[in-house]
Amino acid sequence: MPGADRLVEQQYAMLLRRDVARLPDLYAADAFYAMPGVTVRPIELPALLRTWTGAFPDLYVDRLGAVQTAGGAAVEQRLTGTHTGVLHTPFGTVAPTMRTISWDVVDVVRVRRGRIAAWRSYFDWGQLVTALGLHVEGLSREAQHDPLGLPV
Repeated sequence: MPGADRLVEQQYAMLLRRDVARLPDLYAADAFYAMPGVTVRPIELPALLRTWTGAFPDLYVDRLGAVQTAGGAAVEQRLTGTHTGVLHTPFGTVAPTMRTISWDVVDVVRVRRGRIAAWRSYFDWGQLVTALGLHVEGLSREAQHDPLGLPV
């Protein structure tokens, strides 16, 4: 049975080849994939990842480190791509900015009986939005201070 490291490598390789249609084969029937604001079943995963590869057609992954456990793995990486397509987010769509950006992601993967049982992808939407040069109405770039004058 494949361990977490092999399953993680398979999923990354399939993503980078843009061969996401078979990703559900790596997952247990009752598994899920989650990222900030979105949780999908394995059958829905190809469509979700196509939104990212559609927005960033040259997307690639630099693996920064990993920790293996008996039941899974945590993998830190930096994703880089040029935003040339529409990005669909839980907050709405973002028109292409034509910016090449990088953002950090940590994937925590749990494996059960040789299949992915849960894949949680953690990243900071704020880092991504800032890298795209977007501004959120109502937020200020000025440093905020607490009553003692310390930055918050």
